[in-house]
Amino acid sequence: MSFSSRFKFIAVALMLAVPFSYAAKNTSGKVRSVIGEVTTQKKSEGNWVPLRVGAKVKEKDLIRTLVESQAIVALPDGSTISVEENSLVEFSQLLSEDGVQTAMTDIKSGKVRFDVQKQASKESSFKFKTGTATAAIRGTDGIIGSTSKGIIVASLRNGRLEITVKGQKTELEGGQTVFSKDTSFVIMDLASSGDLNFLNEIDAMLSDTTIALDKLKEAIQAKDDEFRAKQTAAKDSIKCTFEALPDTIYVPNVTVRGTCPAGVSVELSGERIESTGEMVQFSPNWAPSAVGEKKFPVVCYSGKVSFGCADLKTYYKLPPDTTAKDTVTQATQIPFEVTTSSPLTICESGAATIEGQFDPADSAATLFVKLGSYTSPNLVPLSAGGKWTHTITISDQKGNWNEKYATVEFNGATGKATVKVELDIDKTCGAVNLDRPVLLFQRADSIRCEASVSIANINDDVVILSTERDNTPLKETYFDKNSYSTLKLKSGLHDYTWTVRDQAGNKTELKKKLGCYPNIQASISLSKGPNERLRVPPPPKGVSRKFKRSLVYSITGVPDQDPSHIKRIVVKQGNENLQFLEGSTRITDLRQSVDVELEYGKKTEIEIQVLLKNGKTITATKTYEVR
Repeated sequence: MSFSSRFKFIAVALMLAVPFSYAAKNTSGKVRSVIGEVTTQKKSEGNWVPLRVGAKVKEKDLIRTLVESQAIVALPDGSTISVEENSLVEFSQLLSEDGVQTAMTDIKSGKVRFDVQKQASKESSFKFKTGTATAAIRGTDGIIGSTSKGIIVASLRNGRLEITVKGQKTELEGGQTVFSKDTSFVIMDLASSGDLNFLNEIDAMLSDTTIALDKLKEAIQAKDDEFRAKQTAAKDSIKCTFEALPDTIYVPNVTVRGTCPAGVSVELSGERIESTGEMVQFSPNWAPSAVGEKKFPVVCYSGKVSFGCADLKTYYKLPPDTTAKDTVTQATQIPFEVTTSSPLTICESGAATIEGQFDPADSAATLFVKLGSYTSPNLVPLSAGGKWTHTITISDQKGNWNEKYATVEFNGATGKATVKVELDIDKTCGAVNLDRPVLLFQRADSIRCEASVSIANINDDVVILSTERDNTPLKETYFDKNSYSTLKLKSGLHDYTWTVRDQAGNKTELKKKLGCYPNIQASISLSKGPNERLRVPPPPKGVSRKFKRSLVYSITGVPDQDPSHIKRIVVKQGNENLQFLEGSTRITDLRQSVDVELEYGKKTEIEIQVLLKNGKTITATKTYEVR
């Protein structure tokens, strides 16, 4: 499938599902974000294919993530399910009828994070199945799944969850974590509830069947106490502010905006952005028919510690009816007609051509076509025989590609008429979508190992930002507003490519060779140690007492044994440079050798200095004593 055809799934108001109505029984989710290696297997198909941003997720579809991978699936009501690394998940049920939503997610292995909107209907059900347990949710966010050894676990940051195993029900509240032990469940009040990093840290403890329950709870509580202390310190030191949402909205999307100190990660519905100290923003959206309260809990991360830093809410109502058929308002029957069909699709031509006819006998009549702020000249004197036509260019460059209607106004001696022609403007067409998105490199930090780019000139478009490292795809994310994206760099020197594409396939590419050189505990290892005594016979009379030896040394503790972490190597004997290496073309090995000059009966010191690209300098001294 081509990029432009895939993009059509995102084109209409960033809907999270395919066109959705109260009468529809089958519905689907939409992939909002993919990180790392994620594949999907469609219903009744045995092959696994890469999962892409914008793809639909239907009933019985499977999603599989590998290490350091994640897929976020958005549902029509604005709920999101984030399939975390090393997980296999089946979307068993995705149904909706008369406002009642039924969703069942079967977690066959691994964990999922969820952010479930409050269900508008009491008959709606949102459930997860993992192993022998079933969990029912009504408006909550947290984690559910199993450990690496299959131990059932659920952890809530907010809301309520009812979990059932073998007919026994247990209710979980926000701030609580539950795990299976033998044939029952154990509930603990933990500050870390809802934090995925914490669950992954205690995975081994939960999976160890040899630990007695009392000892297990003590160990978990001790780690949670450490987490709580770090969480409290983070809350006190990190000040984030977020704009309040309107009490009521009439469009199926919002923009969440806030500011946090640089280095703080901000997360909403599974999507995470690392703040640079400037504004961060998210754009949640849902199906137009999904009326009701919408909540957006924002989570902030300081390192591996998380805490809730905002709890935003709004209420979505259906807007006033703007989908009525074309209307003609007449004082009396008048000889005027618009012959253009409605809706009028705008694509290849990049223009709306509207035409019709009127009685040419009324020379004093006026006829105007209006679109947004544009008004045509009076078309009556410009039309021969009463047949009129008018063409208006529509594009992003004209700034009129969001208009819903063109209005035709006729005023004659026999009456007035107003006709609205609905416009179906296809933003995936190159004739309409002319402007390329702009991609600018903002900064790179080789010590913190991150780089940021900004995406601009979106102008009511939707774009997908793809990132690659050494020609290997890393991540796809879509944006509907000018924004920025921060990427974690891999240790060493690598080639990075950012590509941003809009709905029509217009793209901009940016390539950078960037280094990541974190603080490391590197050292210099000397062959035969720092002190070496050489016993050599004295030279005959008249023969030089000096001779050469090869000094062998290695630089250890370098990530991936990658020489690109080394900026400069200098080996000195007194004031003389025996070896001077600088740059990637000269430093190609972490094991080096250099010839040194020794003299019988004397001590000789050789100094080795290694400057790392992270700014640190490591040194070593080799002492030779010749007797």
